[in-house]
Amino acid sequence: MSTVLRTLSGFALAALAGAAAASDPDPWALCRPDPTPAHTPASPAGDLSIHLIADEARVDRAGMSVFRGDAVLSRDGRSLFADELRFHEVRGYAEAEGNVVLDDGELRMESHQGHLYLESQEGAFESAVYRYRPMHARGEASEVLRLGPGQMRFTDATYTTCEPDRDDWILRARRVDLDQETGRGSARNVSLRFKRVPLFYTPYITFPIDDRRKSGFLYPEFGSSDESGFDLAVPYYLNIAPHRDATITPRFLGDRGLLAGGEFRYLNPRSHGQVNLEYLDDRVYGEERGALSFTHRGNPFERTTVDVSVNTVSDAEYLSDLGGTLDLSSTTHLENRADLRYRGENWSLLTRLQGYQTVDPAIPSESRPYQRLPQVLLRTDPTTMPGGLETDLRAEWVAFERSDTLTGQRLDLMPAVRLPMRRAYGFLEPQIKYRYTGYQLSDTEPGQDTTPDRAVPIVSLDSGLFFDRPMGGERMQTLEPRLYYLYVPHRDQDELPLFDTGRVDFSFDQLFRDTRFTGADRVGDANQLTLALTSRVINMQSGEERFRVSGGQILYFDDRRVTLAPGADPDTRGSSSLVAEAALRMARHWYTSTAVQWDPHREQTELATAQLQYRGPGRRIANLGYRLREDPLRPDRDLEQVDVSAAWPLSTRWDAVGRYNYSLRDNRDVEILAGLEYESCCWRARVVARRYLTTSEDREYNNAIHFQLILKGLAGLGTNLGDLLGESIRGFESHD
Repeated sequence: MSTVLRTLSGFALAALAGAAAASDPDPWALCRPDPTPAHTPASPAGDLSIHLIADEARVDRAGMSVFRGDAVLSRDGRSLFADELRFHEVRGYAEAEGNVVLDDGELRMESHQGHLYLESQEGAFESAVYRYRPMHARGEASEVLRLGPGQMRFTDATYTTCEPDRDDWILRARRVDLDQETGRGSARNVSLRFKRVPLFYTPYITFPIDDRRKSGFLYPEFGSSDESGFDLAVPYYLNIAPHRDATITPRFLGDRGLLAGGEFRYLNPRSHGQVNLEYLDDRVYGEERGALSFTHRGNPFERTTVDVSVNTVSDAEYLSDLGGTLDLSSTTHLENRADLRYRGENWSLLTRLQGYQTVDPAIPSESRPYQRLPQVLLRTDPTTMPGGLETDLRAEWVAFERSDTLTGQRLDLMPAVRLPMRRAYGFLEPQIKYRYTGYQLSDTEPGQDTTPDRAVPIVSLDSGLFFDRPMGGERMQTLEPRLYYLYVPHRDQDELPLFDTGRVDFSFDQLFRDTRFTGADRVGDANQLTLALTSRVINMQSGEERFRVSGGQILYFDDRRVTLAPGADPDTRGSSSLVAEAALRMARHWYTSTAVQWDPHREQTELATAQLQYRGPGRRIANLGYRLREDPLRPDRDLEQVDVSAAWPLSTRWDAVGRYNYSLRDNRDVEILAGLEYESCCWRARVVARRYLTTSEDREYNNAIHFQLILKGLAGLGTNLGDLLGESIRGFESHD
């Protein structure tokens, strides 16, 4: 009896639907309460003895015992109810007739009659009506047959998660066969209707009924855009092995043609990876186009990690035409990299091969990044010496390659020693670094030194104090002044190449860095003092920071003579820009932050950001943002934008989403997104219209419309909009 009941429960109705429970914490919040009574078994779970209860009973140990009037057969927390139960103990046979109910707490099945063979596990129930509580699912079957151990057949079966008498969507199958031993099921004459409109039909389908995967078609995705026209993708999942699978996705683009896409994944005991490939004979572009990506990560040996990433596209406009998101369409370089890492007891070693594909044709060849073939980087963890001294080492060797330009090898060594002194009231940390960089250059100009080098000490002293005072209640305010002195003597570096070095964007954190450049080709000379002050308001009970404001500036005692461009004028300003940051949690649901960088010499704001966010109950999100960035050296990088986005419930069933990103500098829209979502008890629908600026040379707009229908407990049809909305609306979390 226990085995039969478990099998019916294990059906879980995923056999008909191929379904998994929704990830939303309460996907059935809009549904009426379950009208069926709660299951109260006569025997608790774990009790394997058979319990029989009835108003009257006629017991025959050698033959058929009869139980009438609210008869119940119960075992191991599962129960069979009927007006009349006939049970043959020797044969292990039970018959149920009149108001038959089979209930295990999750699955409840009602019928007018049925029988079970407990030993052979064969049986049948006629005109069954079921309800599977965890999925809020229900359905009917004209007959449920138990054919043997782990084998079942459902005839004229239906499945839906909608409320009784409201079949907004329903799945029907003429016959469903399940085999628990193989983990497979099959169905004949399967149809799916939504609002009485046919969405899907197949004369035959197979599917998994447990965690074992099964090859077959996945649900299609579709949409429309100006760039490609109608967009329809029909993925086919191929289960190759328990640790390997693939998805083949024909994607029909109405204006461009058929895009053939494929994904292959593997999972080994010590490695995993994925390959994605796309090919399109593009009618609009007039050429064959494609893309390839490959990722691999593994641990072939103890303490050793391999990390590989390969990305390439056929042309510069592939991502903007077919990528689909602003982040992809604004990509200028695709990285190709292979890393081999080894982690020792107190040191690590990285060996890297790295190159880039430049997908922005406007970038000249001399401005494109160098390849590292290879890079070898050694780092040691801080080691504490007698007296509290700490030492560490960073050592790097790189071979730089690029076509038709200067190439070479670079060795960079930087040992450091520091003496950290920390107390509850403050800290003091003097530090000395010594940086040596040497080159072996090729393809140099006539007369140019092929082995230039540079050696320079870097001396810094970081210090700070902590003051605090109670503010009443549970709040405390801190005052944290900080002084940072940096001295780096000048070294003439105009003869050194620029392989991977650029200027670091100025920010509050940059006030405390010991270099103003990235990479090792330049070490900025410095004789400067940073003055900074931070104040916080903290809840003493929870430790939560309610308010923080920081500000600082660098005072220069000498001109900065080291520049990126040889012969460029030194920076003679006596102070840096003023930098300030603030963050405030105004109330339980309100949060705001801002950052300002102001140049007192030009009396000009160089950088300003402001963000106001409301995150309230019921998935209410609203954002208001402003960004200003000016670069006196690169006016083409200047921007000034406002950004408004929200996801807001209009009623119990209706939600609205939207974003408006506008460039004040260019007087044009960057992105406009608007959408509506409707949710009922058993389904959810979204429609989103989007207009965004592409990165093509003519900077045209692409208009797209996306639709998604989610049948709860079954599947989603259309474009998966969760990722798109998450990228466009800060703080948005999809509940698909």
